[in-house]
Amino acid sequence: MTIRRRAIKNEQKQQRRQAILNVAWNMFQDMPHQAITINEVAERCGLAKGTVYLYFKTKEELFLAIQEQQFQEWLDAIDTELQTVETGTTIEQVATIISETLMQRPAMMRLLAILHSTIEHNIDYDVALHFKRMLHERLTQTGTLLERCLPFIPANDGPRILLHIYTLIIGVQHLADPAPVIQRILAEPGMEQLAVNFADEFPKTLRTLLYGLEQEIKRNNL
Repeated sequence: MTIRRRAIKNEQKQQRRQAILNVAWNMFQDMPHQAITINEVAERCGLAKGTVYLYFKTKEELFLAIQEQQFQEWLDAIDTELQTVETGTTIEQVATIISETLMQRPAMMRLLAILHSTIEHNIDYDVALHFKRMLHERLTQTGTLLERCLPFIPANDGPRILLHIYTLIIGVQHLADPAPVIQRILAEPGMEQLAVNFADEFPKTLRTLLYGLEQEIKRNNL
């Protein structure tokens, strides 16, 4: 992708910014984060490296912006599905919605797995604040829908339960995507029980989490 023409108007700058994000996102789907450089992103965009830095001060800031877009798209998909189900739906249905929308986004899960350990360690305060405010707003929005679908969830507890699910996603993803040397070890005879398949393990663990939270909330309300 070549976007050499100088961006002057705000609309042009937004288009250039999005073009840079698109190129970096496409690269991430084909290679690990550590292998991607701002220099190569710039080259694929047909820009000078310094031009990319006008939009994103660090590689981590660039990928945080990508994470924000992907996170918004994922939560939009969940919201759309939750809005179609009736009040008082089952845990099984909710777990299926969350799991299936995740399975459609394997690259987003890879990026999410390095969000806290890598990406958030080299960004400005204002950039981090913007991301966390977005996250808070979206978890509140989706959490409210979750409360409607699962009435055992107390009012205003939906965002907190989504944080539990968020934590679960990261944990299972780390286990399901080990380092190459660990993948070799897990391929050895007798080691298969240590291997984790996200598509198999996450839905089961999510259902266990939701059923456990349901029982805990009911006990606390006795």
